[in-house]
Amino acid sequence: MPGEIDRRIEDFDALRATLAKFHLTGLEGRIARAAGDYLEAHGHEILPPDRAEPLSAAERAALASVGVAAGGEADPQPALALAARHAVLAETALPLAQAADRLGVDPSRLRQRLRERTILGIRRGDERGWRIPGFQFTPEGELPGLRGVLRAIRPDAAPVIVAAFFTTPQADLEDAEGQSLTPAAWLAAGHDPGPVRDLAAAI
Repeated sequence: MPGEIDRRIEDFDALRATLAKFHLTGLEGRIARAAGDYLEAHGHEILPPDRAEPLSAAERAALASVGVAAGGEADPQPALALAARHAVLAETALPLAQAADRLGVDPSRLRQRLRERTILGIRRGDERGWRIPGFQFTPEGELPGLRGVLRAIRPDAAPVIVAAFFTTPQADLEDAEGQSLTPAAWLAAGHDPGPVRDLAAAI
């Protein structure tokens, strides 16, 4: 038990150090609560289901015949990682009024764009208002080509999945040196948004 507690303290210290690197202090508790809220609301959808009864000998043999090991427990790690990403996204996103101010528009215009799916919003578990994830901004304002790319994504895609797409390097988006770029970096550099829209349609 002490070893488990030490591991948890180390994990929390690692989170605190990462947040400090980005000048985000004091968010570790809120991120943990946000992840818990997300699991509370969506755990039944994203966690692997428990099997009510053990596998029979025939079922084990059938799985073994196709090279699948039976009897292992379902891995909850992907779902926990998803909850953590959602929590970070929600806690670091700008409140709608702040985002509107940064873009030089009225908050009502951003609410309209949320309905149109031309800007991505997310809600924190403890509040009703929208927050706008920061990957959609550049120092000059809005990420070029953002609206068309977001409209290409299926309407039911979770915000955390959309954000992961924009911030993950894609093999089809290479710079002049052959380095894979994230969709956000590709658009920020002024490249044709067409290839990003094509990738977005496949999410």
